[in-house]
Amino acid sequence: MAKTALITGGSSGLGFAIADYLGQKGYELILLARNEQKLANAAQQLKDKNYKVEYLRADVTKSDDLEAVANQFKQQNKKIDFLILNAGVVTVKLLREYKNIEELRKDIEVDLLGVVQSAYFFEQFLSKGSKVLLISSALGIFGMAGYTTYSAAKAGVLNFGDAWRRELLNRGINLYVALPADIDTPQYHYEMQSQPDWMKQSGGPRKVNPPDKIARKIIDKCKGKYRMIIIPTFDVKMLRFLSNILPQTLKNYILDKIFPMPKS
Repeated sequence: MAKTALITGGSSGLGFAIADYLGQKGYELILLARNEQKLANAAQQLKDKNYKVEYLRADVTKSDDLEAVANQFKQQNKKIDFLILNAGVVTVKLLREYKNIEELRKDIEVDLLGVVQSAYFFEQFLSKGSKVLLISSALGIFGMAGYTTYSAAKAGVLNFGDAWRRELLNRGINLYVALPADIDTPQYHYEMQSQPDWMKQSGGPRKVNPPDKIARKIIDKCKGKYRMIIIPTFDVKMLRFLSNILPQTLKNYILDKIFPMPKS
């Protein structure tokens, strides 16, 4: 019997690449995202590869949407073998530049609350042998100027995953948290367009990774009982290693030299 994977934010970017790779592995796919037209287009591309795909429109920040999906799954006696909570957004802006609290909350609601709410509603469909993957970010372990709310949310995902993993472990459900760097996705290109001048002038172009390559690296590492953190690129692995062994003052000195900062 084929296994089922549910991917939030599965209509584009890394989520779509993960869906494509899992389809190659024989998973039946359920895509969940906000934009129904993008979902339909993504599902059709995957169906053209002879994958079994269904899609559901839902906003991960809206509990009513997620509850409706969960109720549908109950009626269908659905089981989730691989739950991938990937939906996310990023805003590039200094904290003082936000116009209001509603704008300030956007990244946190999608990137953190969306993960926690999705976990709450979909945990009931996991069973022994199921796997969970949360997509955090390299900025979940390092804070960068201009990414205040995004960094906060992604750090929250990492620590939420650490706690939830221990709730699931004795049920035979393994949980992983991925910390990717820049990926060549529509979200990344929007991010680059919205970068302020002080960030663009801080150095050469940032290295960007192909989504299919990152998807394979992440999924292939989702195995084992005691692994949790998955870092698919060498640069982030080295930064994390150095930050773990260096004194705080030296770590801050190095990161302050590497990461761009506004002049005033």
